[in-house]
Amino acid sequence: MNSLVSKSGKGVLMAVAAIAGMLFTAGCGSSSNSITPLGGGFSASSLKGQYVMQQTGTGLNQTATSNDPFSETTVFTADGQGNLNILVDDFDQDGQQFIVALPETGTYTINSDGRGSLSFGEALYAITLIDDNHFYLIERDTFATSSGYGQTQDTSAFTAAPSGTFVFKAHNLDTSSRVGQMMISGGAVSGTEDFLSLGTLASTQAIASAVAMSAPSTTTGRGAFKLTDGTSFGYYVVNANEFYLMSNTSSLEIGQAETQTGGPFSAATLANSSSYVFGSSGDTNVSGSGGIHSAGVFISNGAGNTTGGAVDYVQDATLNSNLAVSGGTYTLASDGRGTLNLTLSGGVISPQIFWMVTGTRAYFLVNSTLAVEDGSFLLQQGAPFTGISSQAAFVMDGFDSAGFKDRVGNFQPAGSAGLNWNQTANSFNGSGVVSFLGTSGTYTVGSNGRVAAVVNGVTNSVVFYLSSPNTGFLVQEDADIGGVFAQQATQ
Repeated sequence: MNSLVSKSGKGVLMAVAAIAGMLFTAGCGSSSNSITPLGGGFSASSLKGQYVMQQTGTGLNQTATSNDPFSETTVFTADGQGNLNILVDDFDQDGQQFIVALPETGTYTINSDGRGSLSFGEALYAITLIDDNHFYLIERDTFATSSGYGQTQDTSAFTAAPSGTFVFKAHNLDTSSRVGQMMISGGAVSGTEDFLSLGTLASTQAIASAVAMSAPSTTTGRGAFKLTDGTSFGYYVVNANEFYLMSNTSSLEIGQAETQTGGPFSAATLANSSSYVFGSSGDTNVSGSGGIHSAGVFISNGAGNTTGGAVDYVQDATLNSNLAVSGGTYTLASDGRGTLNLTLSGGVISPQIFWMVTGTRAYFLVNSTLAVEDGSFLLQQGAPFTGISSQAAFVMDGFDSAGFKDRVGNFQPAGSAGLNWNQTANSFNGSGVVSFLGTSGTYTVGSNGRVAAVVNGVTNSVVFYLSSPNTGFLVQEDADIGGVFAQQATQ
């Protein structure tokens, strides 16, 4: 059942939120200007146009009685001068969707290195721009923390429901993962998915629409549809080739879909002697939300076998570091569905079920009874590696001994083995502790793209896997934290 709330999608009473906002302002200063920016020529004008952003996290619920997981999708316009107009704010928590009274306005700031802030309703966010069209984010409130991603919408694609063949991935916190292929024609959905519920292995099943995709709003790009399994989604058009998904009923399921290209596929699609870098995260039946983070690289022989690589993962605070890939097998059907089984020296990793989005990139879930974990892999480019080549934006989530931990910021190489690192972080254990930090670090890089780094004041043990000299996945190995990073555009 949908409920109307006046708060911007956060499970907090108005008075509690207002007090939390005053405490934050008093204790932390303004925005992320308290640390010296890294390089870049970003400004308020870099954030201009219409954007959609998605996030998941934990926060105080609507009755202010407990801290519970949530998922959220927001559509807003930015005027290039520091002003926001919120068009959609859909928020799921505690088995229902809360619809925010809109429109509402907000403000934003952008530093020269792309770090900045969003403020609307009673919510505050730290963001880091990858370029003018894409950004990472965390919520930096005392009453909630989250992490997510945003990008510009192509409003010219709001004329009709998506059409074509799409590969999708969706995650329901502590409950399920799904990855698959959907064909959309005239709003009708059909296809195949692999569905994983926590505690059982994945099953392959047909999908179809019980209620066809409605035409999207010509203002916001939002539409809706329902599958025959009973799940119901809002969808949010990014452009003609991509849309976001979020449950509009009683679950926290959230995801994305992209047009599939590059088929028909075969084992040779994963080309001989090519390396593929992957990253994933999920929830376990021991630790719950954020209980596993993984990253690695594997080498294909183009004929159904893997011949090398390395894997790092933290599961329920147990570290498995730099496990060598000694072999393995994979399959890949003409429709893009594949399986991957890696053989590790000194450890084990559950098999993946993947669907190719393009000829070089895939979405996958990990077929395990112990977790609901999903992610993506993509062709590695630029190896052999000698270092990190340029400035990158990052986002991280998970938990450590202090509670849930989310970070967003950027880093730049400093010499051949040094890093400069700026971050905004929220450490949440019943209430959030927001901090800003500018620091430095060191790293060593392997020719396969595995980078071992120390970030002073943050972690002595974080591992990057480079998909290019400046983009990839990361795992913090002294906690249960992981994330992604991407090269920032030159301004």
